[in-house]
Amino acid sequence: MCLCRHLDRGRFDLRVVYYESAGPLLEELGGLDVPVVHLDRRRLGAVGLLRALRREVAAWQPDVLDCRLPSGYRFGRLAAIGNGVAVVIAEERTECRAAGVRRLVDRWLNRWTDAWIGNSKVVVAHIVRDLGMPADRVHVIYNGIDVARFRSTAEDPDLAGLRRQGRRIVLNLGNLSPAKNQEMFLRVADRLRREHADLAFALCGEGPLREPLEACARDLGLAGVCRFLGFRQDVAPVLAAAALVIQSSDWEGLPNAVMEAMAAGAPVVATAAGGTAELMEDGVNGFLLPVGDEEGVAARASAVLADGALARRLGDAAAETIRLKFSAPAMARQYEDLFVRLLAEKGR
Repeated sequence: MCLCRHLDRGRFDLRVVYYESAGPLLEELGGLDVPVVHLDRRRLGAVGLLRALRREVAAWQPDVLDCRLPSGYRFGRLAAIGNGVAVVIAEERTECRAAGVRRLVDRWLNRWTDAWIGNSKVVVAHIVRDLGMPADRVHVIYNGIDVARFRSTAEDPDLAGLRRQGRRIVLNLGNLSPAKNQEMFLRVADRLRREHADLAFALCGEGPLREPLEACARDLGLAGVCRFLGFRQDVAPVLAAAALVIQSSDWEGLPNAVMEAMAAGAPVVATAAGGTAELMEDGVNGFLLPVGDEEGVAARASAVLADGALARRLGDAAAETIRLKFSAPAMARQYEDLFVRLLAEKGR
């Protein structure tokens, strides 16, 4: 969505084709005057979907096909074969490693792939090592953040109520999945509440581990001071209420949750999972700990909560980092440069 919003429409004409649920993104795309085509994968089946995609590519004749998510990598590249289009793949995760037939298909399709994009150096290394793409066709383009979304926003009503009761909110943001290791977040929360009596905790996100995590919170005696907020389309109001964000992930690509927290000016204590270390400089714009270092995360978090001046310094530096290095317009310009370079190589 950020790319659609910030790509130079004077140079690039856009069309979006999707075959899964789009949800609120459809309304946003309509507001940007971007044509949208929906292909019903459940009705068409895999073969029917591929045929429909090939018809779309042949009819529209795009110069560049930008494919997203693993099934999109496969269907998109198959749809592009023989159509002369420059194919670009944007890979955002390191844990989605195909095996068996899918792995063979992915490697075979690389011959029709002009460029892979990784959103961090860690992801780029994964693309070269695990997906077999030549290193000279793999590029780092960091995700971009719409910084304006996180300025002067109203606080989330649920958390604002806790704040009126004198509570400071410690937040974890992200899917409730094994990669994020929210059990560690809850154990850190248990440590912190023994040192800071005014804390409340919140997990913003949804996922397969919600019930086990809720049970873990009850077992730790956190039920009365821990909120599970579920999925939020707009996380800015949640971040506006946070005194501290703790990310306890075991692996990441480039974590949007950390980028959004930094854009909001929240102090962040995080594990150095994946590309997190490419966003943060320990002690400068947040605190960075080794993956799994529960004691270290708890100690740094406690130090931030005990020192308001430190929290403000880290938060201000984090917001400046995102503004200067990870803005959505900067990301779009890098995509534009890559698209133009690829087309020049094709003589188009």
